[in-house]
Amino acid sequence: MGAFESGDFARIEGFFSHELEDGDPDSRALFLCGLGQTQLLRGDRDGALRTLSEATRIMGAWATGGGEAAGAIVGEEASKTWKGDPHEKAMAAFYLGLLHWWRGEPDNARASWKAGILADAESEEGGAQSDFTLLFWLAGRASLEMGLRGDAEGYFEEARKAQELAVGGGSRGASSAPILTDPSRGNVIVLAELGIGPRKVQSGDYAELAVIRSRPVQFDRAEVFVDGASVGETTALVDLDFQARTRGGKEMEGIRKGKAVFKGVTGVAGAILLMEGLDDHGRGSRDKLIAGGALLLASLLTRPEADVRHWETLPQSVHALAVDVPPGRHELRIRFDGPGDRARLEQFWTIDVPDGRDTVVLFRSLPGVNFPPNQLP
Repeated sequence: MGAFESGDFARIEGFFSHELEDGDPDSRALFLCGLGQTQLLRGDRDGALRTLSEATRIMGAWATGGGEAAGAIVGEEASKTWKGDPHEKAMAAFYLGLLHWWRGEPDNARASWKAGILADAESEEGGAQSDFTLLFWLAGRASLEMGLRGDAEGYFEEARKAQELAVGGGSRGASSAPILTDPSRGNVIVLAELGIGPRKVQSGDYAELAVIRSRPVQFDRAEVFVDGASVGETTALVDLDFQARTRGGKEMEGIRKGKAVFKGVTGVAGAILLMEGLDDHGRGSRDKLIAGGALLLASLLTRPEADVRHWETLPQSVHALAVDVPPGRHELRIRFDGPGDRARLEQFWTIDVPDGRDTVVLFRSLPGVNFPPNQLP
């Protein structure tokens, strides 16, 4: 993470490439996500498209095989194939959709963002409502690009509902931002990724709980300048700290608690039966010893440790701003600011704005990306 935060993307790309060759095969999708994201930051859009396409194929196969499921029940939680939490699947869909957009494929971009919306609504109980505003809004813009204004209005309305749900639950952002009240405005869409996303750590007596920990806020806003003139501040359309710890706006408790209860109960019961069997010289001694030993063995074999593998290089939040810019070549500058102006980072890009088409650019609040890797041809 130190290399990533310093903008040493070549080192990060080498790390993920090595892990794909020699690392845990059950974590392949996780390594692919990290590699694809790094390729995108370096400007290798073709490589990122191939990499993230493979990652989303793995992440999209929700069901696991019988042997794999049995291993997860008795063995370590991390023995399962990593397929990501809903917010991680949604972000993979976000990047994949952008890559299709930059190839001039708004239909494939919208299909990716729709898949991300469905993934965000996943929950063990079912019936969760997606509050991933960013994907609804982008699907609406793709619909406009395809000439489907009716579809676009439907997505924009869902974006407003999602933002109200998220902000009402404590997410960063504003429910009445111009990008949502006038969502069709602007031919240049600036997407800005701020900060470093949440971590997942183990907690509990048996490390059975997967707990989300937010990182300190380094940047909390971004201002955009076109040819030296300010065109406004971006608006947060997804808060990944909030997304990681909630489902449909509702806070989640720690994961895998049931396994720890099973381990504790069987261990205690097994010990009691063994003690009774040793003290009992009657006919039931043998049965108690066998049952107690079996329960202790089950307790020892049960590995309740929560799976805390996670996509560590995700941003803390994703912001957006749409502005009207005349066709032609322009200098685009973005300034990231932190709480109390304690931190500041500027990036300068040159973009070519075509006539009659939207231009989408993606910034990340990291050093080493002062070039236009995502500019449309």
